[in-house]
Amino acid sequence: MKLFAKSTVVLLLAALLSVGSLVSCVKKENDAPDGMMIVSAAGADYLLYAPTTWNRNTVYGVSGAYRDVSEQSTVSVSRFSAEGFTAEEGADRNAAYWETVCLPLIRAVALNGEVTDRTGDDSAALFGGADAVRRHVSAIVNGKTLHFVRIIAERNGYFYVFAFTVTDALYDYCIADANKMAKEFVFTDTPYVPEDYAWKPAKVAAPDGMQVASSDEVSYRFFVPADWVVDRDRRIFSAYEPTDRTNISVVPFLPDTGTSVDDYFAASADLMRETAGEDGFTLLSDAGGVETELGGRPAKQYDFLFTVGGERYRYRQIIALYKGMLYTVTYTAAEARFEEHLGVLDAVRQAFAFR
Repeated sequence: MKLFAKSTVVLLLAALLSVGSLVSCVKKENDAPDGMMIVSAAGADYLLYAPTTWNRNTVYGVSGAYRDVSEQSTVSVSRFSAEGFTAEEGADRNAAYWETVCLPLIRAVALNGEVTDRTGDDSAALFGGADAVRRHVSAIVNGKTLHFVRIIAERNGYFYVFAFTVTDALYDYCIADANKMAKEFVFTDTPYVPEDYAWKPAKVAAPDGMQVASSDEVSYRFFVPADWVVDRDRRIFSAYEPTDRTNISVVPFLPDTGTSVDDYFAASADLMRETAGEDGFTLLSDAGGVETELGGRPAKQYDFLFTVGGERYRYRQIIALYKGMLYTVTYTAAEARFEEHLGVLDAVRQAFAFR
């Protein structure tokens, strides 16, 4: 077996170092209102706009923006499943969600759990055309007075929470912008895909409960859960669970003639030991891997621990050879969360198809 060139290190380790962050350049897209830009995260079923004087912030898969880097001044929209949420018969469910879910979160960070109600006459609202409630409270957090403005609407089995959080010093300066962001908010029937993405999703139907996570440019179909965040900014196809950042990616590699899956993993393992040191890489499975299947092809599965940026993660790699190319599906999770999404990994493996 030939030794892999150093230039392949980035490719071999790309799946390991991928953390699923979304970073897009800020620009006005064609359908944004004048003076505003889209700040929706990829896959959002709505369009959130912010003034171009704000800074887009979707790095953790949450739609939002901030006005001032040195002072708390943020707007975001998050979606939460309404499954299991109950309210008294005839009660306003949006108001009940505020009282039982949103307000306790604010009290948890407030000094002595105390908040001041500043809602006034703006308690009723429309949000993206849906009935909503609007609440405004303030509290002392870490020695500063913060304002918390929340707009809550229920739609299609989810609660949508518009959250404007700002210091007292910036409240009057930013409230008009926040109100405009809420006014221009629009629900959509299709997930948002930024115009400047590095690639476009393949034109193929995904299995129920899943979404396409690869383009038509590659010789495979990669599907992930519909509620995961797909990274379309990079050429490595990957997606992550938005809560704990568990990641699944696909990396192809053209090997030397005669290189087996075991040869490839052994060389990759050597590079990982060299990168992280002996204490930073631990092989958990047999060196020969475990036999499995990927896209209808025989595959090998390997488990190991690897340290990235001082943090220890657990991995499972599934590697198959197809038409002279090696394809590696890499599952990455914090050690404590590794078992939690193995069912998702198996669903992704079973849905994976070569073309």
